[in-house]
Amino acid sequence: MFIDMKSQCFMEAAKCLNFTRAAEKLYISQPALSKNIAALEEECGMKLFFRDTKRSKVKLTPAGAVMLCEFQKMEEILDGVIDKARRAESGQEGHLTIGLLFGQIFNEITREVLNHIDDSYPKIEIEKLTGGFRDLRGWLEDGTADMVVTYEEEAQLVKGVLYEEVAETPLGFLIPKGHPLTRKRTIKIRDLEKQRIIFPDEKETFAIYDHFRELCMLEGFVPQEIQAVDLNHMNMMAEMGRGISIAREDTMVTRSPNVKYYRSEELGKVRLVAAWKKDNLNPIITFYHNMYEEIYQKNKTE
Repeated sequence: MFIDMKSQCFMEAAKCLNFTRAAEKLYISQPALSKNIAALEEECGMKLFFRDTKRSKVKLTPAGAVMLCEFQKMEEILDGVIDKARRAESGQEGHLTIGLLFGQIFNEITREVLNHIDDSYPKIEIEKLTGGFRDLRGWLEDGTADMVVTYEEEAQLVKGVLYEEVAETPLGFLIPKGHPLTRKRTIKIRDLEKQRIIFPDEKETFAIYDHFRELCMLEGFVPQEIQAVDLNHMNMMAEMGRGISIAREDTMVTRSPNVKYYRSEELGKVRLVAAWKKDNLNPIITFYHNMYEEIYQKNKTE
């Protein structure tokens, strides 16, 4: 309870209506208690007790009665605040905002963590936001999101960030329905010469596209690029047949009837990480991160 000594002396004396007994309960001398109460009365500019020195009795003045009532309310509020803070520190209560990429299907670890929190910690509220790479970086920077699940290369672009790997997911190509390439069993980089490839806006970054350009150059051609404003529009353009797009295997668009997904060994895999700012003081981040780490390590050993 964050109430100073003068207030504690007043409250105990007001409850006991006896300075000697109140001093004993606070393990201080009676003169020390009287001094603290006198200092509080001087500070407030009013008398809080009627004193009957002959009978060694005291009783509250009207102002003292109001003061006691309000202090007791304050004490209950402060006790509640401390209890709530303790539950938050232990991960039993709080709020966490997570940023996810457009169309991202929860990987096994994320799903397991969220289900465990929902089942075991009903007082932890999880809010989910979805956006593109630029959105996730911005949300992490300005505190809109406490944590984001994104590519490792994207997390590294944010200053003062910490992150942990949560999954590795294969990359591949989205070929629009009816495209001649859908007759092939596999798609190689060399098959994409003279094909329109959907690229993200430069502000979206997405380092895998730089790697894709290098692979195309090694095959002796420069890809024909068409731009989309963000990840969501890239997927939409692929479904509309506007071009071929690179996608992660764990995205909903790979299940769309309007495209055919081909895993690419040449593109390899991308690391998904849970990232947060090291100066974010939300205690649920530590709890959430520790749970992520525990489940991730368990799944790796199985």
